[in-house]
Amino acid sequence: MQTSIEERKLMAKFVRNHNPINVVAELFGRHRNTVSYWSRQDLRTVRNIPKNTNGKITIEIEIAILYMRIMFNWGTARIQQGLIDLPDMYYEKMEVIVKNVNLSRTSINNVLKKHRMNGYQKRKNKAWKFFRAKYINELWQADLKEFKLNGRKYYVFVVIDDFSRYLLCLSLFDHCPTTKELTFSLQKLKIKPKKILTDNGGQFQEQWKFWCKKRKIEPVFAHPYYPQDKGKVERTIRNLTEEFINLLEKFTHWLSERYLEIYRNWFNKKRYHRGIKDYPENLYAQL
Repeated sequence: MQTSIEERKLMAKFVRNHNPINVVAELFGRHRNTVSYWSRQDLRTVRNIPKNTNGKITIEIEIAILYMRIMFNWGTARIQQGLIDLPDMYYEKMEVIVKNVNLSRTSINNVLKKHRMNGYQKRKNKAWKFFRAKYINELWQADLKEFKLNGRKYYVFVVIDDFSRYLLCLSLFDHCPTTKELTFSLQKLKIKPKKILTDNGGQFQEQWKFWCKKRKIEPVFAHPYYPQDKGKVERTIRNLTEEFINLLEKFTHWLSERYLEIYRNWFNKKRYHRGIKDYPENLYAQL
C-alpha cells in the first residue's frame, strides 16, 4: 500500500524527534526501511484542513490526533479541544494543521485504540469535597507552580476566580518569588476579590496577611495536607502543566511571559471548561 504524503510527514517528524524507527514503523504498519527513507526527505509543506462537517475522520485528522497524543501526551478531552482550536504557537511544529473539527471523545479514542495508544494507568479514587463561590470575585484561589528546565528552577504564580474559573494571572519567575513580588502581580490586575485562598507557604504569612488586610481582602488558608481545599487552582495548574509546562523541553522558546499570556487568553476564551460547562470569559464577563 502506498504511503500518503501526510503519513510520510508524520513518520519523518517522529523520527526527527528521536523516536525509534522500529517503533514508528510499527505505529504506521510500515517497514523500517520505508520509515528511514522518508525521515531523510524534505517534507515541510503544511496543509490547513477546513472544517469537518460530516464527522468523517480523514487521514489528516487522524495524523493530528496521533501527533497530539505522542508529542503532547494528551488524553481524548484535550485532543478534542485541540482539533477545534489551539494557540498559534502550538502549530509551529505540526506538519498537518487541523482546526474547527468537532469529534466525540469516543471517536478520538477509537483512533487511539486503532494504533494501541489509548488508556492511562488506573488511579485510586479520592474523596473530593466540592464547593464553589456564589459570584465573580467573591473568592480567588492562588498557588505557585515550581518546575525545572535545563537544570534550573522556575516558578509560575497562578491565580483563578473560583466562580468562573477565569485565569487571572500567570506570572513567571526565575527564582522563588517573595511576598512582595506576588502582591505586585496582583496589584497589576487593578481588581480585587472579597477573599483569596492560598496554602500555608512561606510567601503567605504575616506580610501577606498585612497586605490583604490593608486592601480589605480576607485571606483564607487551606487545611494542611489537604490539597482538595484548593482543588480548582490545583486542577488549573495540572492543565497548565500538561498543556504548557511539560512541552517546554520541546519548545524552549515558550518560556516567557509573552507565551504564558497567549496561553492564558486561549484558556479563558477558547478552552471549554467542563466544570462550568462554558468558557471562563463568558462567566467572568458578567462583571
